[in-house]
Amino acid sequence: MENNNPHIKALQAEIDELKNQLFESNSIIEAIREGAVDALVLNKNGQPHVYSLESADYTYRILIEKFGEGALSISDDGLVLYCNDYFSKLLKIPANKITGSFFQDYMDSEREFQMLKSALAYGPSKGEITLNAGDKKVPVYVSLTDLHPNVNAIGVVVTDLSEKRKHEEALVAYQRQLETKVTELHQTNTNLEQFIHVISHDLKEPIRKIVTYTSHLNETKSELFEKGELHNLKIVNSSALRLNSLVDDLVKYAFSAVKTEEMEVDLNKILKEVLDDLELNINDYSATIKFSELPVIAASKVQMRQLFSNLISNAIKYSKRGIPPEISITASVSEFVDANNPQKKFHHIRLQDNGIGMDKMYLTKIFTIFQRLHMRNEYSGNGIGLAICKKIMENHLGKINVESTPGEGSVFNLYFPINA
Repeated sequence: MENNNPHIKALQAEIDELKNQLFESNSIIEAIREGAVDALVLNKNGQPHVYSLESADYTYRILIEKFGEGALSISDDGLVLYCNDYFSKLLKIPANKITGSFFQDYMDSEREFQMLKSALAYGPSKGEITLNAGDKKVPVYVSLTDLHPNVNAIGVVVTDLSEKRKHEEALVAYQRQLETKVTELHQTNTNLEQFIHVISHDLKEPIRKIVTYTSHLNETKSELFEKGELHNLKIVNSSALRLNSLVDDLVKYAFSAVKTEEMEVDLNKILKEVLDDLELNINDYSATIKFSELPVIAASKVQMRQLFSNLISNAIKYSKRGIPPEISITASVSEFVDANNPQKKFHHIRLQDNGIGMDKMYLTKIFTIFQRLHMRNEYSGNGIGLAICKKIMENHLGKINVESTPGEGSVFNLYFPINA
C-alpha cells in the first residue's frame, strides 16, 4: 500500500541514498582490501583531491620514493595521482602540491604530452620534452607506460637531462675550440712552409755565392795571398760549406715534421732505391748491405726514403777504420711494444751494423736535434739525421730505439703499427 505522506517519502529517499553510499563505500573497502585501489580522487567544490593509500605494496612505494629518477602515476587525462620525491625536487614544488594537478601543466608544450599519450596505443611511449620549473626550463627524457587494465592509470618515469645537456654544450664548445686550434695550426704550418722556402732559397743563395767565390779565389788566385790570408780564406770557405749543409739538414728536419698523405709502400722497393742513391758512398767504404723480405706498410714514400737513407748513411759513416761496414736489415712481427696496448702488433725492422758502437749513456741523446757524440774533425754532420728519423717514426705512430755496445756496433729498431 502506497504511503502518500510527504515526510515518509522524504525519509524513504534518504534511506535509499544512504544505502547507495554504503554500497559504494563497501565496494571501495573491498577494492582496497584486494589491492585494486591505491589512491582515491574526490571532488570537492569542483576541485579534484587525491588521497594515496598505504597497502601491502608499501615496500614498492618506498622503492619508488627512493628511485633515482622521477616517477609518477597519472590518469588518462593527465591528473597526477602520485609523484615521488625526486620529481618533486626536480620541479622544486612540494609533492602534495603536484598531486591533484595536471602533468601537462608542467610541460613547456602541451602538444608534447598529447603526442606521447597517443603513441601509447603502440606500446610504451618515450621521448624528450621540456618541463617548466618556475623560471627555469628543465630538459627531461620521459617514458610512459599504460597500466590498464590492472590499474586505471599511466606510469611515467622522468630522467633529468640537465647534466647531459651541460656536457653536450661543453663538448660542442670544446670542439669549436679544437677547430679553432686546428685552423691556427694549419696557418702555422703554412707559415712554416713559407719560412722553409725562404731558408732553402733566399738564404742559400748568398751562401752559394760565398762558397763559389772563395773556392774560385783559392783555386785561381792563391798566389796573391799570403800564407795566413790563404788559411783564413779556406776557413771562410769551409764554414760556408758547413752552413750550407746545416741549412739543407734543417730543411729536411722541418719537412720531416709535416705529415704527408700515406699510401701503401713496399719497403723492399724503397730500400733498393736508397741503395742506388748511396751507391758511390757504399763503394767508397766497400760496404756490404744485406736485407731479408720487408713488409708493405701504409706510409709516406718520401719520408721512408729519408728514414732508411739516414740510417744506412749513419751506419756507413760510423764504421771502424780499416774494416768494411757490414749492415744487415731484417723484419719480423712484434708485440708488447706499446705498454698501453700490449697485444697490439708491430712490424719490427731491425738494422744492425758492425760499426764503432756507442756507450749506453748516449742511447737516448742521439735522437735529439744537434746532438753530436764526436768532434767535427772526426766525423762530419750536424747532429740532425737521427732526429729526423725519430720525427718520421712519430709521424707514422711508430717508435725507434737503439741497442749498442762500444766497439761492437749498433742495432736500430723500428716499430710500425699494424692496422688490423
